[in-house]
Amino acid sequence: MLQTILIAIATIAVLVGGFLFLRRWLNWGPQEIPCEHFHDHVHHAAPSRFIRDIQRDAVVDHHDEEPDPMAGEFKDMVTRAAAPALKSAPRPKAEEAAMSEREKVLMLSGGGQWGAYGAGLFKTLHDRSPNGLAINNVRIITGISTGSLQTILLMVALDGKAKEETRRYAMERLEWGYSPTKESDVVDNRGMIQMLLRGAQAGTGPLRKRIRNAVFENGDPTMLEAIRDSSIAGYIGFVEAHCGLFHYVDVRGLVRDAPNWESAVDALTAATMASSAMPVFHQQLRVTKSKHGDRSLYDGGVRRSVFFERAMEAMHDEVRRQAGHPDDENPAGHEQEEVTPDFFVVRNGPTVRKPDPDLDANDGPLANGQRGYDLLVNESEIGAIANLRLLNPHGRIWVTTADGYDDFECQCEGADCSKESEMFKPAFMACLRDLGRHKVEREGGPWWEMATLDPRSTPNRHGHHHA
Repeated sequence: MLQTILIAIATIAVLVGGFLFLRRWLNWGPQEIPCEHFHDHVHHAAPSRFIRDIQRDAVVDHHDEEPDPMAGEFKDMVTRAAAPALKSAPRPKAEEAAMSEREKVLMLSGGGQWGAYGAGLFKTLHDRSPNGLAINNVRIITGISTGSLQTILLMVALDGKAKEETRRYAMERLEWGYSPTKESDVVDNRGMIQMLLRGAQAGTGPLRKRIRNAVFENGDPTMLEAIRDSSIAGYIGFVEAHCGLFHYVDVRGLVRDAPNWESAVDALTAATMASSAMPVFHQQLRVTKSKHGDRSLYDGGVRRSVFFERAMEAMHDEVRRQAGHPDDENPAGHEQEEVTPDFFVVRNGPTVRKPDPDLDANDGPLANGQRGYDLLVNESEIGAIANLRLLNPHGRIWVTTADGYDDFECQCEGADCSKESEMFKPAFMACLRDLGRHKVEREGGPWWEMATLDPRSTPNRHGHHHA
């Protein structure tokens, strides 16, 4: 009897050991990227004072004593904008806002394959610009999930101090990144059944190779050098799995402190994949050999799509220091607006979800789970962008979204603009790239201005103000 039990235990141990070995050998576990200096450039994105009020009784360390480089960048932009020459410059018209000399912040949301919209948008703006700059004088770029890959490439493509051929190459890499020929070019998606074996629906090995090729094509360090030397600060957001707190990483710092180009590629790949590792759907990303130990990182979209909160509060404090408070003589905060940088926000996706009447007769867990996930993420994306106005009450905020993807006339040959179950559908992504082109070329252009908090100065969707 004892012998039988021992044999059974040994058999189970062998099977479990074999399964774990096979899981690791087939890359069914986490996607591990070694990067010793990664956490040297990770910073805490502390929440706003409003969230802190809500969390009054919670025990949480917001690491307020640690430096916040993004806040420093924002404050420096306000200081420069307050210089007499810039402060007295006329405000650009809506259609000229993106190409004005005013310093700008570009915020890129998540969206997976929907990032093809942003790629098409920026490529068209680039092609139509006489100097090859899709947006002029961008000083800061932030990115989440798919926006993180866009960030590292646009840090070069929008850098006015980079060589024109280098900017053009970066824009070509951006377009290439969102032009796969098949889904397996980006992810290994074999359905939700894979969760039982690998803990996620899709493996991200192909994505890892694609990011590498985007910044280190054939071992050419041109992109890495340009990212390292960019005049644009780039920040990528993600969530630490173990504590659930939001963090962001300094892109230029990752490249500058890398001991060699291979390490720089690993660092950038870790950052972009961490920001894109949506739990359950995408293979877990784990940064290993870090000075802080191995860390599992989640897609920043599980918390917020554009991140700024305490940095924006620091910026607004500097705005008040430079321009004072709104009063009876300045009720709309025009003095504050003059010293506040312009913000441009790309929503890489739609802002509403299509009706799905099949759910009224379908109680399947996968369909219900996917629908709930879509609705939650959509609300998180919109809410984060709307919250930007609350923390930036006087500055101008310009927005563009992928809304309208389903009813515009796509000019792609053989295009199929229907969104199906594929995570990365090449034909659909071609339509999204063309949607970006369409919005650039339409009357009024791709950007519209968000309403201000003062109802007497509220812009309509084309950026013109109602009296």
